[in-house]
This record gives sequence, structure tokens and C-alpha cells, in this order.
Amino acid sequence: MEYINTLTDKDIFKNPEFEKPDVFEHRTTVKAVVVNAEGKFGFVTNPKHGFYLLPGGGAETNDLNEEIIRECDEEINYVVEVVEEIGRIHEFRNKKAKEYETVCFVVKTVKESPDDNRTEDEKDNGLHVVWLDKEKAIKILNEQVEKVRADQVGFYNTAFNIIRDSEFFSKYLEKLNFRES
Repeated sequence: MEYINTLTDKDIFKNPEFEKPDVFEHRTTVKAVVVNAEGKFGFVTNPKHGFYLLPGGGAETNDLNEEIIRECDEEINYVVEVVEEIGRIHEFRNKKAKEYETVCFVVKTVKESPDDNRTEDEKDNGLHVVWLDKEKAIKILNEQVEKVRADQVGFYNTAFNIIRDSEFFSKYLEKLNFRES
């Protein structure tokens, strides 16, 4: 399996505080670069941390296309259609001894979902979707990466997620630019 990148605590934090465990528990997750009819990109955020991340989450089955469709319905309240896989990132997170394989897809919105399908935790945390044009998305993602690099992100998993999601979005733009040239 070829990965866009492999991330560890040493790649995310200046001074990692958690030792590398002997064994990691594997988890597959899915993320999406969501494009709506206006060409804007869907990111999820909440008032708890205020960062913008790609929608997605833990895969409950091996059908990753269906998993990202479910996650988008849940997190951004849209029915989506999978366009293509962008790539995969491998992560080793020492804090809870987790090994993640995250698969990112490009999806396009089809229609808004009639129901709010967020989990209770997502509702309690105020998770909501924000639609950004390409330039604004790039600016926000770059600022967030700088905060991680400056150790200004107080949430362990969020720091990983910021770096990973920024790499996925960059890979999407790279593929898009290649097609357009």
C-alpha cells in the first residue's frame, strides 16, 4: 500500500510527550473533500476547538465508499456521490496507541439531507458545516498548520487531524491542477 505520508508524534509535535507503545491498535477512518454545486468546499468545525477539518470519521464496515457517504450525511447533512479516492495517510498516534489508515475521497453534493443525522456528541459539541472557496480554504488550512507547528493546538488528536487534512486537501489541489494543465 502506497501512502501520501506516514505521520507520527515526532512529525506533529516539537516535543512529543507520549512514548511510542510496543503495540498499536489499528483503525480505518475516512475523510472527504466535499465540493458543492457552487464549487465551494465543505469543512466541519465546532466552537470547542474552532478549527476547520474535512468531514469524516471511523469506518464501521469495509465498504469505504459507503462509509464516507454515511459520514457526510451525518456531519454535513448532505447526500453525496463519491468521485474518486484522493489517497491514504498512515498515522501512528502514541497517546492511545492507535494506528490509523485514513482514506480520503473527493465527493460532490447531490442534495441536502432532510434530517439532522449528527451524533449526540456532535450536536452537543456544536459541530456544523462551513462552505469555503478554494482561496479561503487554503488560507485557513495554512494558518492551522502554522498553529500546530508553533505548538498552539491544545488538542492532541486535532493537531494530527489538521496536518492530515491539510495534506489531503493539498493532494486534491495537486491532482486538480494536473488535470487542468
